[in-house]
Amino acid sequence: MKNINWSARNVVYAFMILALLTLLPILLQKGLANAYHFKSRFYIDQWQQGAKPNSLQYANALLAADYAFSIDGQNPHYLLTLAKVMEWGVFSKLAQANNTVFNQLYLDAITQRPNWPNAYSDYAYNLAFIQQDINQAWPYLEQALVYGPYTPEVLHQTLAIGFAYWPGLTMVQKQTVFSTAHIAASANWKMRNDLKQLASQYQLTQVMCTYFTYATPTNNNVDKWIKQDMCR
Repeated sequence: MKNINWSARNVVYAFMILALLTLLPILLQKGLANAYHFKSRFYIDQWQQGAKPNSLQYANALLAADYAFSIDGQNPHYLLTLAKVMEWGVFSKLAQANNTVFNQLYLDAITQRPNWPNAYSDYAYNLAFIQQDINQAWPYLEQALVYGPYTPEVLHQTLAIGFAYWPGLTMVQKQTVFSTAHIAASANWKMRNDLKQLASQYQLTQVMCTYFTYATPTNNNVDKWIKQDMCR
């Protein structure tokens, strides 16, 4: 009986080892894809903090992002990261825009994660500033605000797009931007500073200050910042 039990145990162990050996290449590939993903994210984070991309950095970031995507083309993180690296190439004049690829990457990411606010706002930002299509961008921006009205990236991109296209916005769209500015002013110092810089960049500080003058007060600290900093 002991020999039979030992033989059965050996069979189970053999199957477990075989299963692990079968999964090992997949696990290694997934781990490698994740490593390349974080490599490309490292470059993006550096650029977002003010570093200017050069051709070598862009090539390395693009290679890493594309490799992660080639291993797992359904991972929404990899899809968005590849799109963002490509965008930095366009903004830095290191690459030409490929709108077909951009659209596919963002739409696939939205399909994989339909409740992710960043996927919608990132796509809206691309449509507005790379593809120059505010009519296509705005519905995605509205979806981003539905799923993440207090998400920092959504707030930033809504303000950036809204301010950039301000003269051509409808009254309803402008009200959306005003409401977003109100949320940003009430959030934290980083979002308040972002609001201040964007309003100044697009020469809309006076417009925003007029709005805040008649808007519903938030709290004493925010109202003090508006009067003594942004609108002084």
